[in-house]
Formats: sequence, structure tokens, C-alpha cells
Amino acid sequence: MELITLGIGYIVNTFVKNREVQSAVDDFVTGSVKMIRSWFVKKDKEPIIQKLEKEPESEEVKEQLNIELNEMVKDDQFKKMLESWVDECKKPFPSMKNVLENAQIEVGGHVNIGDKNGSDQVYDKKNVVANSTLKAGGDFSLGDIV
Repeated sequence: MELITLGIGYIVNTFVKNREVQSAVDDFVTGSVKMIRSWFVKKDKEPIIQKLEKEPESEEVKEQLNIELNEMVKDDQFKKMLESWVDECKKPFPSMKNVLENAQIEVGGHVNIGDKNGSDQVYDKKNVVANSTLKAGGDFSLGDIV
């Protein structure tokens, strides 16, 4: 079943990303990990979460997820939730560089937000200050220096 295959891939990828992110906060990954954990809260299901955290890409984990998800999608409510989550996972993450959001920053000197050497790479968001307060003791520039 394609839903199960996609679900397994996204679950494994989410736990891989969770290990990579570690101290950085990625709301979607963190939220997804919490949601996936809630799917396996029963005592007899806890080992799969432990295995996902230790070796998310192992064949054993993928096989166990396949068995569990095939059983769980028999519940229409769970199936709808999994379909919704898989659809959300399919959406591309925006690419960003030099983005400050919801920040309160005070700097004694000059502030330059941007790249020192230009690039042809295109970003969804670049050189953005949003919902933030920035106090600079000197000059403030926003944008690439070409």
C-alpha cells in the first residue's frame, strides 16, 4: 500500500532529522516526532520508538513499522490522520538564508545581515528580519554586499 510505504519513509526520515537537529529546533520535525510517539504509546509498542531513535534506517525498524502501520490503518480515523501527515510531509520546506524571525537582538556595533560575496542560488526567504526588534549601536545594513 502506497500510504504505508510513504508513511514508513517519512517516519524514518523524521527520526533521522531529529537525530541530526539535536539541539536546533525544527518545529515540524519535533512536532512529528511527538505525534509519531503518540501512535505507539502502548507498552508493547514502546520498543519500536526506542529502535527508531537508535537506528531509524535499519531494515528491522522498517519491517516492524510496516507491520504496525498496516494494522493501524484499519482504523479509519488513524488512516485519515496518517494521510494528512504524509500530505504535509510531501510539501517542500522553504529554503532560507540570513533570516531572523521572532528575535530580540541588541548589538553595540554595526550590523550587516547578508552575504559578502554574491551567489546565483535562489532562496524562498533571504535577508529577512520579521517580527523582530533589532537595536544597533552603529550602522545597520540588510542585503548582500556585491
